[in-house]
Amino acid sequence: MTRSMSLRSWYTGLLAGLLPVLLLGFLYSALADRLAFVGWALALATAWVLLLRHAFTAGWSPARRTGAMALLGALGLGGFAALEAEHQEILDLGFRAVLPAVYHPIATRPETAAVGAAALALFGSAALLIGRRSRRRTS
Repeated sequence: MTRSMSLRSWYTGLLAGLLPVLLLGFLYSALADRLAFVGWALALATAWVLLLRHAFTAGWSPARRTGAMALLGALGLGGFAALEAEHQEILDLGFRAVLPAVYHPIATRPETAAVGAAALALFGSAALLIGRRSRRRTS
């Protein structure tokens, strides 16, 4: 892999992981008036960067890297679902007060984040299996 492709992959991985996590965490923190969502976002963002750095320095294949990052995202969304369950009432009220035009109850239900976590876990597992299968064929 050339240096420019490696840098592009690094920055794409950073952007794809950090932007949605930080936006979601800070937005929900503002809506619910709870710092727990910011803490969740910062913790997951830190873990994302550390895992991504490890994946690049260890020379993981793109499939293995994608699978690992998706599984970390699934773990993070599971934590987010727990936070939503704990602060659902205030989050729902804040969402209705601040963004009434875009409010929908599905946005504040913990089940929504849990379904997203399950989908990411499935995707991550599939990516790891595909990466493992392709590595066996080349060996």
